Amino acid sequence: MTAERYVREVGKLLKCRASRKKEVKRQLLSEINDATARGESLEDVLGRMGIPWDYANRYNDNFDKAERKAAKRERALKIWGIVLLLLAVLAAVIYWKLPKWSDISESTVFSEEQVKAQAEEIIRLYSDNNFEAVTAYMNDEMKQVLNAATLQYTKSQMKEEFGELLAFGNMYASEAKQNGIRYAMVQVSVSYSNMSVTYTITFDEEMKLAGFFVK
Repeated sequence: MTAERYVREVGKLLKCRASRKKEVKRQLLSEINDATARGESLEDVLGRMGIPWDYANRYNDNFDKAERKAAKRERALKIWGIVLLLLAVLAAVIYWKLPKWSDISESTVFSEEQVKAQAEEIIRLYSDNNFEAVTAYMNDEMKQVLNAATLQYTKSQMKEEFGELLAFGNMYASEAKQNGIRYAMVQVSVSYSNMSVTYTITFDEEMKLAGFFVK
């Protein structure tokens, strides 16, 4: 064991404030260096001082109540500081991952008219059971989840057939920023002869279909 490591081990076991601990470690290292400078081997010096636990406890036994209390308070503050730092980092990560919504009319990435027009086109294709054409709009991530066959299957599982497309309701478009990436989302209720359906459609920055939800 080196002199520096011995001093570090002793320092970890001292029950005092950081400033006092620093002073004890400095004095201890000085004593070791002085002894070895006089010709005593490091092994003999450390053997005479004892294991770090014993050496540290000789100091701990002499610390008064005020010093011990100050050390506990200092450790508590340090622990709380670490906890608060971790909570701050966690909050920042959560904030980063949560989508931040904004008015699409103020977007520097998307055109509100284009977003709504493309959403309407995709809905019409889906309504006409042209599932291959819908998948052609999808980005690579979406294509790994949905394809023409799955679109057809999920539509067949609806409680009843849509029937003829009658009218589009008001389209609500917004922009979301998540993990540094911007998305455009459109939500619209569409009336069919047999039922009404609400679509939620999401586009990535390249206007590729990144989300398609039917309710």
